Amino acid sequence: MDNSKIVVYAGTRNVYPQMYTSLKSLIVNTEVDMVYLLIEDDEFPYPIPDYVRPFNVTGQEFFRQDSPNFNTPWSYMELLRCALGDMLPEMIEKVLWLDIDTIVDADISELFSVDLTGYYYAGVIEPKKCTDLFRYVNTGVLLINLEMLRDDNKEHEMISFLNMYKLTWPGQDVINLLCQGKIKSIDSEFNTSAWTTPCIRPKIVHYAAVPKEQYMKDWLYRKYDSINLIIGEENNEQGK
Repeated sequence: MDNSKIVVYAGTRNVYPQMYTSLKSLIVNTEVDMVYLLIEDDEFPYPIPDYVRPFNVTGQEFFRQDSPNFNTPWSYMELLRCALGDMLPEMIEKVLWLDIDTIVDADISELFSVDLTGYYYAGVIEPKKCTDLFRYVNTGVLLINLEMLRDDNKEHEMISFLNMYKLTWPGQDVINLLCQGKIKSIDSEFNTSAWTTPCIRPKIVHYAAVPKEQYMKDWLYRKYDSINLIIGEENNEQGK
């Protein structure tokens, strides 16, 4: 499998500021090959390196406005993590999905080397939602095996399910329901949140279920929010 370091974010216009801060935290700490921003415009309203590619998804046809999970507090963007195999170029075999309410506070290069052979996804477990027979992961940080999902036509199955049945945490629930046994567990240092196992020195902090007005005041968020990216030819040297 290709070991390119490709990251995907998604968000509506009202969360562009948080997306930008998360993006800055990523590229300051980790050398990546490409970042896709699934957004509602052709251009992103902040300065970005040339390897960060805005992708206008307002014309997406995977989820209808009348589908049961389209209008939720998380918006239809949250559902698009289940359609990346169709959305992104076929040559891309693996990506890392990051929710816009994450902060990368260390080099996460090793995460891209996780072996996904035989697995659709890799993510951090939410212990309180697990049983002896059911393992539930938080999909805010998700390593995705696009090659296997395409081969098994799995995303089409998830898209159909989401267009038929209403779920509490739609994009997350459908992955856990339909991909059981094919989700690899990774350490909580890559997704430390109120839902996952506490970690002393997290590499990715996830403000899951924290109101944005609250987490935007947090010292870690403000640390990266204050960085000014220097956009030039040496795109991975900015902010350091």
